Amino acid sequence: MSLDVQLQPLWSNPKLFLTGLVVLAAIVQTLYKKRKRASENRAPMVSHLIPWVGSALEIGRNVDAFFDRAQRKYGDVFAVKAFGRNTTCVVSPSLISEIYRNPQKYDFGHYRVTLTIGCFAIPASLMKSDLLSKVLRPAQHRHLSPTGIGPAIESHTTAVWDLLEKEGSRFAGVSTPLRDFVLPVLYQSSAYAFFGRSCPVLELYQAFNDFDSDFHLLLTGVPRVFLRKYTEGLATMNRLFEKYFNGPHEEASEYVLESERVIRDQGYDSKAVGAYFVCFFFALMTNARNAGYWMIVLNLGREEGVQPLVDEIDEAVTSWKHQNPGQKIEDHLYEFFSTAELPLLTSAIQETLRYASSAMSIRRVTEPVEPGGYRFDEGDEIACMTRSVHMDEEIHENALEYDPRRYMNQKTFSKNGKIVTNHSMPWGGGVSMCTGRHFATRALKSFMVFLLIQYTLEIDSKSSERPTFVLERVGTGVMHPRGDLRVILHARK
Repeated sequence: MSLDVQLQPLWSNPKLFLTGLVVLAAIVQTLYKKRKRASENRAPMVSHLIPWVGSALEIGRNVDAFFDRAQRKYGDVFAVKAFGRNTTCVVSPSLISEIYRNPQKYDFGHYRVTLTIGCFAIPASLMKSDLLSKVLRPAQHRHLSPTGIGPAIESHTTAVWDLLEKEGSRFAGVSTPLRDFVLPVLYQSSAYAFFGRSCPVLELYQAFNDFDSDFHLLLTGVPRVFLRKYTEGLATMNRLFEKYFNGPHEEASEYVLESERVIRDQGYDSKAVGAYFVCFFFALMTNARNAGYWMIVLNLGREEGVQPLVDEIDEAVTSWKHQNPGQKIEDHLYEFFSTAELPLLTSAIQETLRYASSAMSIRRVTEPVEPGGYRFDEGDEIACMTRSVHMDEEIHENALEYDPRRYMNQKTFSKNGKIVTNHSMPWGGGVSMCTGRHFATRALKSFMVFLLIQYTLEIDSKSSERPTFVLERVGTGVMHPRGDLRVILHARK
């Protein structure tokens, strides 16, 4: 027995056909309304021409101009597409402050764990454990706090003095690329401060630079297969730190030794301990050394050069010697550095960090919120763009100009008649504020003090090369230099 079914076209039955059209129209209308509701009150997308690339090329050309135009056109909250990824950006200091103050609604923990596991080789079990949140991070905050950072700074002052003496004598009197002199000194002195002289800093240097050169590309989503320098650099750093923790390292800082003990007590080996400290090592190095470089470049570029800083430091030296007759500064480096009052240098450091940093703090929304009147659902991501605040002409007069006296001459900043307390955020803010900021600022201060005590510094007039910011590294901290500045050092008599 066969069953022969004849399928009739729908339009052969007018009544059924009309019913089908009505049902289809209702479905389309429902989907349209759902989509419309989903797009209502969402942050506007910055217009772009190339679908997948989005605004990436425009950001790379001039990140400051891009965000300034976007803010003027779209307001304080807007979405940006770059290389297939949509990021909702917040550029208002008041909204950024609101986000930083509410970690329950705007979570950083998820992003921190995901980023760290994705970029480094730390075991996921360690990153997701209570050990990290309840023991290791509190220990880090304690040792790197203003009251706990003293031993590391004391080690740093000795190291930076010795390195400046050694490297300066090698470069003295000849035209020198500033990066070749400044970056290694700040890198080595910071490494010695935490890991001691047994740390293989010279072997690590090229691996760190390779890793660092690709790091911003990794954050944008470029697959690792295309990031050879990052992959090889990370592998080398992991291998060297594993070897370091397998060998004698008793002169490491108490922070390093305490954290190592805690990790090992939970059954982790030297490989895991090394991977944990590769992450710390990267954070330690990535900002302070570039800030030191820009401190010199930006001040040498001014008509008065570094002379006002030299005068202030010389006055502090004279005062200290008057109070300590017969004593040498080099025998009391930490004591001198800790007691010297240097308001111009302090202001210049803060201004350098404002001018040269590009920090971005990402938060994951945990419940429906409407910052700035725009709707965000659970799971959405928001990026706080602190550089937009730094470059806001309504907050900082002549924001595009470098003024080392800015924070001496002005103590409060405002916008639209309201005081802006978070006018400078080079270290981010809230729960994600850089825990190493106290060490970094003091390390910068000691470097500049001891550099200008030992040497005079001038631009090589025969060289026209000048460095510029690597603007495409938006959001990754103090910007790297593209190009360099040739300088001539002379030992001071």
